[in-house]
Amino acid sequence: MAVQERTQWRIDPAGAAYRTRRSFPAGPPNATVLLAGPGSVGALDGEGRDDILLRDLTYRLVAGGAQVLTCDMPARDRGRPADESDSLARADRLGQLLRAHEHLAVGPITLIGFSLGGQALLRMLTSGDPRQTDRVVLVGTVLEEDTFLSSQIETLDLVYGSLDLIGYVAETDDGLPPVALTPDMYGKWSAARLIGRHALDVHVYLFKGLGHTLHPCADGPVPDPVSALTALAAGR
Repeated sequence: MAVQERTQWRIDPAGAAYRTRRSFPAGPPNATVLLAGPGSVGALDGEGRDDILLRDLTYRLVAGGAQVLTCDMPARDRGRPADESDSLARADRLGQLLRAHEHLAVGPITLIGFSLGGQALLRMLTSGDPRQTDRVVLVGTVLEEDTFLSSQIETLDLVYGSLDLIGYVAETDDGLPPVALTPDMYGKWSAARLIGRHALDVHVYLFKGLGHTLHPCADGPVPDPVSALTALAAGR
């Protein structure tokens, strides 16, 4: 299926220019997907591994009949870890993107976020933006505290690569070695920290042999993340 694209320039409240893009099939779309990339993805025309993964996912979603919304992300200092200001800036822009296309939204609404993009989506959902969404898929997103989601959500999926390890260092000077947590541990903890106005239907998925943003990290066959995420976005 041919992918149609419409790119527009917009100005955010801080006066920065950025591009939004709607990718859609030739015929009427049957679903709407908001796609938020990780911190490594800033521009719509990037060429990194994560950029390519998002592009392949966009094309696969459109092939299934969905329209996909994406945009340039606010610039950030790559020399420091992402913090709350980064997720807030991305949440603001993603919210603008979704509201700008409200009149075009059709079918089930799905939000997909990778890492920092997932944190940005959580910020939106805690504020009730959008008020209602059918599906949320968060990739490599870890919750360290209880998070109340004001938006009404039908299903929420937490997706992790099985080799996405998180290291913690003791805050005391006891000489304790770092502790590495696996996603089969912190994935369950993250799911338990999600709280909604109504009971949330939360599922945790581990993709064997994949890393933080679902790239292969082991020899041998691994699942195709694009196919798996496309299925989750479609509710399968």
